[in-house]
Amino acid sequence: MLEKLKEIREYEGYTQQEIADVLKVKRATYAGWENGKDMIPLSKLNILANFYHTSLDYLIGRSPTKEEIKNIQEIDKATVSKNLKKLREDKNISQKELAEKISSSQPNIHKYESEKSLITTYYALEFCKQYDYSLDELVGREKEKTTKHK
Repeated sequence: MLEKLKEIREYEGYTQQEIADVLKVKRATYAGWENGKDMIPLSKLNILANFYHTSLDYLIGRSPTKEEIKNIQEIDKATVSKNLKKLREDKNISQKELAEKISSSQPNIHKYESEKSLITTYYALEFCKQYDYSLDELVGREKEKTTKHK
């Protein structure tokens, strides 16, 4: 699911240890994320997007281009909760229906929407895939605005 992690690391010329140091984790932990053995937390994925100056959508393979996105220091639970709930309501589906669609549970969806916990990377990816939604938008990252010179 996150095959771009290795691709971008190698393209940028970094070792796994150097990226692990950026993320403040052990190399083996990062290696597990890179090879798909374990799922990287959203907070660490955000740090990588900031480090590589790209979008979360690019890192997860939803965008083919390495577009510039405004960095956010930390993912805000309230923003994610609000965006998740708004999209669910816009689609006119219940928490239970959403849970079934992303292989979660209604209590989990309730926790995510009520800011009790941050949605996990796995469920965020499933949500974005099922509803063709941007992970960057879900967590509140915005595209850089280009300025025109006169």
